Amino acid sequence: MKHPTGTYLISFTEMFEKLSYYMFTGTLVLYMYEVLHFSVQFSALLYGIIIGFCYFSQMISGYITDVYLGNRKAVLIGGIVMLASQLIFAYDASLYYLTEAVPTHSTLLFSYPEIIFIIGAIIFSIGTSFIKISITSFIGLFYENKEGLLDSAYTIFYMISNIGPLIAPLILGIVVGIGYPHLYQYGFLISALNIFIGLVGFQMLKDKYLVLESGEKLGITPISKMIVEKTGENIARSRGGNLTKIEKDRIKVIFLILIIFTVFYMGLEQIFTSLIIVSIHYVNNTIPFTNITIAPQTYNCLNALFVILLSPLLLKLMPMLADRNKEPSSIGKLGIGTLLIALAYTFLLIPNYIPGKINMIWIIFFHIFLSMSELFIVPIGLSLISKLAPVRYRSVMMGVLFTATAIAEIFSGILASSVPTPGHCTKLFGLIPINSLSSFVCIFIILPGVTGLIWFLSKKKIQKLTHGIT
Repeated sequence: MKHPTGTYLISFTEMFEKLSYYMFTGTLVLYMYEVLHFSVQFSALLYGIIIGFCYFSQMISGYITDVYLGNRKAVLIGGIVMLASQLIFAYDASLYYLTEAVPTHSTLLFSYPEIIFIIGAIIFSIGTSFIKISITSFIGLFYENKEGLLDSAYTIFYMISNIGPLIAPLILGIVVGIGYPHLYQYGFLISALNIFIGLVGFQMLKDKYLVLESGEKLGITPISKMIVEKTGENIARSRGGNLTKIEKDRIKVIFLILIIFTVFYMGLEQIFTSLIIVSIHYVNNTIPFTNITIAPQTYNCLNALFVILLSPLLLKLMPMLADRNKEPSSIGKLGIGTLLIALAYTFLLIPNYIPGKINMIWIIFFHIFLSMSELFIVPIGLSLISKLAPVRYRSVMMGVLFTATAIAEIFSGILASSVPTPGHCTKLFGLIPINSLSSFVCIFIILPGVTGLIWFLSKKKIQKLTHGIT
């Protein structure tokens, strides 16, 4: 069955949001290190806190969207606030000359640029929370009584939206690079322009394409009011705990899915923090057979590139397996994705036992398998949560998902702060010595590996709790 045009509009709107978002996250650690002169470890830790707050606040914004705003207003408000934050960052970056003489430090000194930076980060987190939660839950509105299409719908959504993360590192590598603190302001201005273009396109086309076949406009009425209008159900009472046993079981599965998401994002977010540091110190960044050296943040485009390239293959492969009754269940796909994280990091472990700097081919293999894990976890997990969540809780459950992501981001920053630089030993949680890159990489092999094995051993019990959702 053909997907509605609105799915593609939402996907392209998210593409521009992600382009703006990943230009910010892709430059954040280096900005703190090169402009604000925070230490590498403190920059990585603060990254986790800032991005964690972006996701944590989505629990609140999801509730406000469900009860008061509706998805359309939430997208508009979130986009405008996010645009304002990027302009604040551009202004903060223009003050780079005020921090030229600042020594490297591991705390906030509350200089004027740092105060502006923190204000911008808070505003960015609030704007991001509204636009991400409303866009993500928007997809499910098109597929009431069409649950069989949700997996492919979220895969299409994920494939198109990842054009943004593909382009963002390339722009950063060209416009900002490494060692040019005066250029960061232009990166932030380009990021602001992207979110502006996405918002304008959304506003111009929403009335034409964000509609059902019946002509009903989607995203205007908050979902809680929509349920009252359609069913007469008292939302206040139902949110007080009037859940059936099946709904309670399915919510249990949602919280188990959150464990998978937490483990995944702890591994994925390293590409914006510790792996940039690894690329600077441990990787040969010269393209083979050329004299061209690439900026470390450029590697981040590989993740989005392989997501885009592999998505059509999975969209064709899964129906073929389904025709042969061999397609893994959604629960099984989550387990496969978790094990693929461990496999991806194995490609960073192996070259540590080969003399010399790491060849960039290993980085490419790492991103291939990390992208495969992403496709098995994120779109499938989003689809499952959308199907498992009671309709009146859908955006809130997406908010719970992003809250788990927030926890993952914070822990990701803590883990990233323990990445060792050559000749230096660090301590994980201030206790466990990390004296080599191999020791650091093993964290991200063991954690998802053990989680994936436990998930597969419990797969039948988890599947039973879904009560027929596959």
